[in-house]
Amino acid sequence: MSFKVNVKLDVPSLKKAIEKKQKLVRDNIVTVIRTEAIPHLIDLIMQGYDDLSDRADQLPEDPTNPANWRTEFRNKLERDFEQNLIFSDNRIIVRLGDKEFMGYDSSGRAPEGNEPLVWLVYYIEGLAGDWGFITPELYEELRGRGSYEADWGRFGQGFLISRQQFEDEGWSDLISFDSIRHPFSGFSPVDIFTEALREFTFRRFVEKAIKAAAEGRKL
Repeated sequence: MSFKVNVKLDVPSLKKAIEKKQKLVRDNIVTVIRTEAIPHLIDLIMQGYDDLSDRADQLPEDPTNPANWRTEFRNKLERDFEQNLIFSDNRIIVRLGDKEFMGYDSSGRAPEGNEPLVWLVYYIEGLAGDWGFITPELYEELRGRGSYEADWGRFGQGFLISRQQFEDEGWSDLISFDSIRHPFSGFSPVDIFTEALREFTFRRFVEKAIKAAAEGRKL
């Protein structure tokens, strides 16, 4: 004896259950990415930032010392991630360390100004050759008050000067280049964003979200 059983699977209750489960998976992924994955990625970037700060022996009062601007840098990362974290139906898009973040404009022109985050371009992209750093106080001591309106440039509280320019402008008659040589001179690029991504993976966070959804738990 045999018999057939026909079951119509396309019933509203089943469809709702599937949609509900899919929504739970998606909601869990969004939550775990925002609350766990991104903070972890930021921590990895900050490890690179601290390694960058440790590469040179700079005094705490040195305005070009990245350690002085750690809080501002982290705050900027957190704001940018929140603004540029995009969730679509099946994709997660995170903009990380792009040109705009580092101060470049849409045309690709190098950043200008005195913001500390703009200074980091020198360190992340490398600072080839020998460079000295002249502070306003040193400038006044050597050149005299009001003798010249110095272009303080990207560092705001001082300016970088190449060894060649140092010699050409006669600074060597007043002070030795080695005494003002910037500790990041000749340093190769250090892409702290790429290094962080090499150690980071979304998989374990997504798997956590899916497992919780399978168990009916909302994260």
